[in-house]
Amino acid sequence: MSETPLETTSAAGRKQKPKPSLAERIARLVLFAVILFVVLLVSGCGIATLMYYRSLTRGGYVEKWDDDEGRILEGLSYGKGDNARYDLYLHKSIDPKADAPLLLFIHGGSWTSGRRGDMAYACKYYGKKGCITATMEYSLVSEQNPGVTVKTMLDEITACIAALKKQLEKEGYHAPKLAIAGLSAGGHLALLYAYSRAEESAIPLAFVFEKVGPVSFREEFWGADISAVLIGYGAGIKVDAGNLNDPEIVAAADSLSPVHFVGPDSPPTIFAYGGKDTLVRPVHRNALAKALGEHRVPNRCIDFPNSNHALWDDAESTEMFRQAVLEYCIQYMKAQEPRTEEISKKDENPG
Repeated sequence: MSETPLETTSAAGRKQKPKPSLAERIARLVLFAVILFVVLLVSGCGIATLMYYRSLTRGGYVEKWDDDEGRILEGLSYGKGDNARYDLYLHKSIDPKADAPLLLFIHGGSWTSGRRGDMAYACKYYGKKGCITATMEYSLVSEQNPGVTVKTMLDEITACIAALKKQLEKEGYHAPKLAIAGLSAGGHLALLYAYSRAEESAIPLAFVFEKVGPVSFREEFWGADISAVLIGYGAGIKVDAGNLNDPEIVAAADSLSPVHFVGPDSPPTIFAYGGKDTLVRPVHRNALAKALGEHRVPNRCIDFPNSNHALWDDAESTEMFRQAVLEYCIQYMKAQEPRTEEISKKDENPG
């Protein structure tokens, strides 16, 4: 998600610098965090570095995978282009003779950035719990890719699932059902695909789970300026903040909005949002919960009351989210229950 900065002129006639776009602001925050971590590490600021590492750990973003734990097939192709790649994680504990749950992760990055490796931590964690896992890349919105829209990304998810099915057959594994998942912009894509394109999936979709994914692009969720930019980028059309109520623009916004497609046949859903998130605000969480409840779709909402968009200030919520996913694997994929985990059924919303 990005906005096009516009040059403005002050009352005194002086040109003012354009405001940084939404994508630029996010990128700066991420870059600042990375630079801060490196500087602290190099300079020997042990306490500060440890605090940052603990934040990552609380959020579940740190996960190891030793060479003897299984195979990682990197850079597998699902189509044309450098971004048409995915990584496949096959843990040694998975029995090729038995059905295994399959989880496909989609990275975030405001539709404009991110790599499949951003979701490696999730693939490693759930892989060690007995799931076959994969993380995909997709075409990004940019000046170099003027034709890329959200529809492009959804088409690529379909292509990736088909390629993933063929690769698993080649490797001798059987995954009869799939769960699709994502973080932020990836969470939005996971929800939108699950609610509007699930019938295209080469592997039947069992459920969807996501963190901090936008669910609507109408003005009340973002404000006029940001909403106009996001609709324009997502739908590939020109949108002005002053015409958001035009029927054509409303239809375009709804075509990008997962909550608009929720119905009684929507797949079971796990979702999580931060109580202090100022980017994807709690209004998204509330709208999704309402839509799922109205259509009686089985769902579970995991709140991160102390967290911002990164969801790394609620360790208990991180664990609850993980346990909810493992329980859904058991319930909707008939996966074997992990021996070392105690699955809690607390906070289940039957719809």
